[in-house]
This record gives sequence, C-alpha cells and structure tokens, in this order.
Amino acid sequence: MTTISMVNARVIDGSGADPFPATIDVVDERIVAVTRQEGASAGPTRGASAKAAVIDCTGRTVMPGLTEAHCHISFNDIVSMEAVVAIQPEDHALISLANAQMLMERGFTSLYSAAAAKPRLDVAVRNAIAAGLFAGPRIRAASQEISPSGNLGDIDTNYLQLPRSLAFAITADGADEFTKAARLAARDGVDNLKVNVSGDRDWGHMHADDQTTVIAEEEVAAVVAVARPRGLMVSAHCTSSEGVKMCVRQGVQVIYHAVHADEEARDMLEAARDRVFVAPALGLPLTMLREAADYGFKWPASRYASLEQELETTRACMRDLHKRGVRVLPGGDYGAFVTNPMGTNARDLEHFVDFVGFSPMETLVAATKHGGALMQRGGELGQIREGYLAALLIVDGDPLADIRVLQDFDRIEAVMIGGRWVKDRLGERRGVERREAAE
Repeated sequence: MTTISMVNARVIDGSGADPFPATIDVVDERIVAVTRQEGASAGPTRGASAKAAVIDCTGRTVMPGLTEAHCHISFNDIVSMEAVVAIQPEDHALISLANAQMLMERGFTSLYSAAAAKPRLDVAVRNAIAAGLFAGPRIRAASQEISPSGNLGDIDTNYLQLPRSLAFAITADGADEFTKAARLAARDGVDNLKVNVSGDRDWGHMHADDQTTVIAEEEVAAVVAVARPRGLMVSAHCTSSEGVKMCVRQGVQVIYHAVHADEEARDMLEAARDRVFVAPALGLPLTMLREAADYGFKWPASRYASLEQELETTRACMRDLHKRGVRVLPGGDYGAFVTNPMGTNARDLEHFVDFVGFSPMETLVAATKHGGALMQRGGELGQIREGYLAALLIVDGDPLADIRVLQDFDRIEAVMIGGRWVKDRLGERRGVERREAAE
C-alpha cells in the first residue's frame, strides 16, 4: 500500500467552487480524504497512515490533471499529410508515445484522441501505458479519420491509392463502406471512432463553411450503429450547421469545431447538452492567423481575412453555447500543423479566457471536471474528491490569477496519475537538499 499526504495545499477541486486550504490523502490510486485546514499542517490526516509520505505544498496549487479533448499524439507538427504517411509505423509508434509522455509532463493526465494517423497507433500506446511498460496519461484511443472520398484526409488520386496501413484517413462512400471502416477500427481496439462530416479550410473544394456538408446522414448513422453496441464513442469533424444537426440527431457524442452552428443547431446542442461535448479547436486557426509568418508562410491577405471571419464566427458560437450550458472543452488540434506545435496544448486554456471570454475557473472546470466526463469517468475523474482517482497537479502559482502558469513546464512541479508520481520536481529538490545536508 502506498500512502501520500499533501499538506498545506491550496486546492482547486475542479467543481467550480472557490479554492480552499486542505490536506489531500492518497492511498494507492485513489483520494481517500480531502480535509480542510484551519492552519498549517505537518502530517497526514484521518484518511492516511502515520507512515504516509508527506508533501508540503505551501505556496502551491493542487488541482485535478487536465484533459486534452482534441488530441492527436501521432501528429508531429504536420507540414503535409503526405509527410505523415512517409513515417514508418515503428517510428510513428515511438513518436506517438513520446508525445503522450510530453503532454503528461505538461499536466495533461487524460487524452481524448480525435484521430490517429495510422491504424492502432493510439491503441498501441494506450495498451503499453496500461500494462505498465511506460509511464503515461490515460488515453481514449481513436481510429483514423473516416471520410467521404475527396474530403478532408483523402490524399489518394485516380492513379495512386494508399493501403489502409499507411493512409492518413480511410475513405468510404455509402453506408456499407462506412460500416466496414468502423468495424475494422473497432477490431483494432479503439475507444473512439472519428468521422469527417464536413469540409475544412484549404481542403480543395471542401471548404469549412456553412454550405459544405459532404456526408450523407445514413453514413453517419452507420458509424454510430457500429459504435453503440460496442460501447465506443463517435467524434466528428464538423463545421457546417447541417452537419451539427445531423450529428445530434444520430447520437454523435463529440463535435469538433461546430463553427457555423445556426440557431436551430444550437437549440439541438442545448437539448442534448447532457450527452454531447463540443471542442472548437481554437489553437490551430489562431496560430495560423497570428504566427504563420513566423514560420515563413507568405499567405495572401484573403486567407488571413478568411481566418479572421472563421474565428469571429467561432467565438460568437462558443459564447452562446457556453451560456446555454453546453459543455465546451479546450483542445486545439495541436501537432496538426507546424504553426501549432505539440506540447503547447495549454495555450488553449488561455484562448478560452482571452479569446472566448470564459473565466479562468470556468476554463479549469471545462478542462478537468468536464474532461473527466468526456473520458467517460465523470464519477471518478476530473475532481479532487474523496473516492476519486488521484490524477493531480502541483502547480507553482495560481492558475486563477494567470491561466498562463499552466503553459510553463517548470511550474508544473509534480504530476500524479493513479496515485503515482510521473513527474516530481519537488521530490528531486528534496533529494538535492538531503544530499547537500549530508555533505
């Protein structure tokens, strides 16, 4: 039995309640007690043994680990989809593992995957972490994107067709082909099926606008029909209003982007708010707009104007959905383009505050409590409560005063997953202090 007692902590518990001073006792993988403190404490409380390892958190914030709601561990700061295809599967698995561990050390203890670049990349990393071969975050593993021919992710031509083992996306046409693609992904062992419902910016004639819904409703229904009896979730890349309505009608649980959702679509999302999550993926368009020139891109003024319009539309939609009680989560397509590099994922929290207008507390609730629900473990993950899984961060600073603290690798001082330290700079410093004292 492993017992850890974190004393003198300033606790943000993930519920939305005000911070409070407390001692948090962890036994094995669960929190056994959260005891509010009146003054300084020197040792464990009623929930822990007298032999508990005591961690003094004076001056620090303890909070639930973050959930990345739109994660692509196999996307390595993409410059082109063809470049992703060229990575050999063995190398790609190691890249994916390294990205998962990098996010873990930056405070993301749960990753909800929005698509893998090759079959089983997510599955292999998830399984290796679960088996204890490597430290890592909890992962809901995704399929490749399943997309209608000619839509986002289809890089085949009339003269070249990539095998499924290398393809960035699986192209399908008609309910039967979507069913088969979903069944093959389920056979691979995924937790989430990803379907591309509508177009995307800069993708040929399949634009990310309100008019381009490229899939038939029976094709979406076919994917959901595969997922439901297997206990899988379905996520959709969806920008058009009709696409959003289609997803809600068919029972898709996670809708990415939702940029152009009109009043009717927002009403439907509100009515389904207990079962649907929306993640606008702000990081990618914002970095494209603000930082593309820093990476050497010389785009025409019309492209920047289009990005500005997309972002204004997104901001208005997300503000409205938030007011309606729809769970809007951070997670911004990090790694999906070179302007938005993997590892900078916590920038999305800043975007929620500075761009969309969430309060810092609302943003943290979205990234913790709602993240636990997205991971399908809302009754035991994403909050600091007795009986919950010990997925915790110790932060040097106050994220409510400055949400950007969570972007600073060095100020994420410790990360706990399943009651085990997977990052412990505090412990490293204690070890140095003991050695110096001995000398």
